[in-house]
Amino acid sequence: VRVRRAVKGWVQLRNGHWMKRAALAIPSVREPPDGVGSSERWIDVDVAQQVLVAYEGEVPLFATLVSTGRNTKQSETPLGVFQIWVKLDYSDMDDLERTDVDKNYAIQDVPWVQFFRGSYGFHAAFWHDDFGRRRSHGCINLSPADARTLFHFTHPVLPPGWNAILPVPEDRPTTVVVRDASRRVSSR
Repeated sequence: VRVRRAVKGWVQLRNGHWMKRAALAIPSVREPPDGVGSSERWIDVDVAQQVLVAYEGEVPLFATLVSTGRNTKQSETPLGVFQIWVKLDYSDMDDLERTDVDKNYAIQDVPWVQFFRGSYGFHAAFWHDDFGRRRSHGCINLSPADARTLFHFTHPVLPPGWNAILPVPEDRPTTVVVRDASRRVSSR
């Protein structure tokens, strides 16, 4: 997004429309993490800004708002560097076994699921449109259109007719960086 001009808390976009500066998320361009080659695809998620950027090497190719986990002990999105360990065309999701929550959930046929740490991953969220705010149970929610775009962006590619794929190291599965830019890291 390119801003034409700013006036007391408001910004004018290139298309001439105005929006509140506080509602605008502008991701910063990041260097690829160690081990990611110049032509490899990787994903950067900033939970502070609720922004995802998909890269090829150093080049950002796609950016969108997301909804990560609520900032509670039971719903935090894990921070760190991961690799996608499975891609599923769709999956049922629930937490019916949990007794430490006030309310359980169960959703069938959630599309474009990509797990990167245990049961934490990217997936479409067709039950809300509140992207840009924390509201998930720990996964990274995307709009259905954005989840589909990201699913087709990552490696390995799901072959036609397949419902799932488990990457092997030779597939060079997509690296995922989940960070909180509001947290300062000590350089000691």
